[in-house]
Amino acid sequence: MRPRARLSERLAGMLSVIVMLTIWELASRFGWQDPQILPAPSEALLAAARLLGPWDLAQHVGISLFRILAGFGLAAVVGVSLGIVLGWSPLAARCLRPFVEVLRPIPPLAWLPLAIIWFGLGEPSKVFVIFLGAFFPIFTSAWRGMTMVSPTLIRAAQTMDVDGARLLWQVAIPATLPDIAAGLRVGFGLAFGILVAAELIAAKSGMGYLIMEARQLGQLGIAIFGIFLIGVVNLVADHQLARAVRATVGRWSNV
Repeated sequence: MRPRARLSERLAGMLSVIVMLTIWELASRFGWQDPQILPAPSEALLAAARLLGPWDLAQHVGISLFRILAGFGLAAVVGVSLGIVLGWSPLAARCLRPFVEVLRPIPPLAWLPLAIIWFGLGEPSKVFVIFLGAFFPIFTSAWRGMTMVSPTLIRAAQTMDVDGARLLWQVAIPATLPDIAAGLRVGFGLAFGILVAAELIAAKSGMGYLIMEARQLGQLGIAIFGIFLIGVVNLVADHQLARAVRATVGRWSNV
């Protein structure tokens, strides 16, 4: 995607968010919807400013980012590696892919009881659940990219005496990078999506915990603020990931 088109897309997205928030604010102010059920955005911000200090907010964001980056980083390493191996080796695919496909449809939430039993109530259980949420799209994209490498490209490299490990590292993996990049973006978004569920495991801080605590205390404004906080942090982090991907994959990537 060209820089000008990318900028236009971002401006259009920002404009749509501003319009949505304005309509939401007006609906609450003029009584078009019950503010006790859905407070206005300004009320959510005021509640956060009144009840959350800067240190509290930084702590919630920081611990959630740690959990997300740890789970996503592990999913990226394992998912990409396993996808490349299974996509390159038919024998490995026949042995391992059925097992992965059996596990893939299981929602990460279903693993919560086992996560607690295996890893306890600390950080590893939360990272494990986030890992599961991000792993499968990353693995699937890497595996699919490897299986779709052009046979013509492989044969052309072999005619130049590029074979074995060199063929994998110098030809197949570079050709798969756009698919890997797309899988990483999807997996990163899902890591944020599973954050609230992961922080149900005896968490005492984090953006998901902030939402759940606000629900229990009846602080709807704080819950709304926490939801938007996750969205904003996700937007900024995803933007940084996209920049890193474009710097690595270059012109072959559309992410």
